[in-house]
Amino acid sequence: MRPVRIVSRLTDREPPRDGTGVRIALFQGENPSGTTDAVTDNLARLEEVIALAASYGCQLCAFPECFNTGYALDREQCEQLAEPCDGPTVQLARKLSTRYELAIVLPYVERAADGALHDSVALAVEGELLANYRKTHLYGEAERENFTPGHEFPPVVEVNGLPVGLLNCYECEFPPLYQSLVERGARLIVGPTAADRHFTLRTGAPTLVAYPDATEHIIPAMAAVWRVFVAYVNRRGWEVSDRGQWEYRGNSGIWAPDGTSVVSAGPEERAVDSLLLGDCLPSAVPPFSPEGDHLSDSRIPVSEVLLPAG
Repeated sequence: MRPVRIVSRLTDREPPRDGTGVRIALFQGENPSGTTDAVTDNLARLEEVIALAASYGCQLCAFPECFNTGYALDREQCEQLAEPCDGPTVQLARKLSTRYELAIVLPYVERAADGALHDSVALAVEGELLANYRKTHLYGEAERENFTPGHEFPPVVEVNGLPVGLLNCYECEFPPLYQSLVERGARLIVGPTAADRHFTLRTGAPTLVAYPDATEHIIPAMAAVWRVFVAYVNRRGWEVSDRGQWEYRGNSGIWAPDGTSVVSAGPEERAVDSLLLGDCLPSAVPPFSPEGDHLSDSRIPVSEVLLPAG
């Protein structure tokens, strides 16, 4: 097995009991992209990491956006590598979720029955595909060229008795998406991402402004405002394609409902593949405000305005 650095912030030797919380593992790695060989390699890495997470008693293991294929793809590569939601990638996640007795959040490039391509996230629990979320809010011209946006609300699924919501990358920066998930009971929100620094635009020009680090302000603020754990799982290192080079931020972490960090990747973790471990225990987080509660006090409905038209 290739080396994996463990970054652990566990509260107890034993994982949380059913209904009290979730022990989560986030894989931050540098992976090949854009070929069938890359998919084979990435799925082998998937099983290695899940086995390692299970050895620490983790009840959920999450991976970065487009994990099976890599993120820096063009439309032709997406067409070549996309799989249906019952294809080999998701079938493997279902099998491993049973073998290792943990839930798996696995982003992949999906081909729908109508031929549309989606930037999707599968959630496998006990051998079943309990959620297959198609990213609704696409980022930038390349994603809009590669993918069709989904049109369903982000899902909420129970893992170890705790309601878990899903977002995908850019969506982690939209407050109404958090409000929707928390209104439907989510206590933990998992957001796979492929957040980089500078990259090459579809025109061939470099970006003049780096993609912002959402973990500096946005992610902690969303955790605190909506009183929810947020797990943000990103890549590290580089991807290289005909369109340019992408250096990922390596800023994975988990933030508690008071906005504080449970566990986060530091400079050392940007140099080596890492597995971040943390216990998400809602009862252990003190109140954030003497009286106010943003969810119950909000007079802004999100149900009718959340999703883009189409």
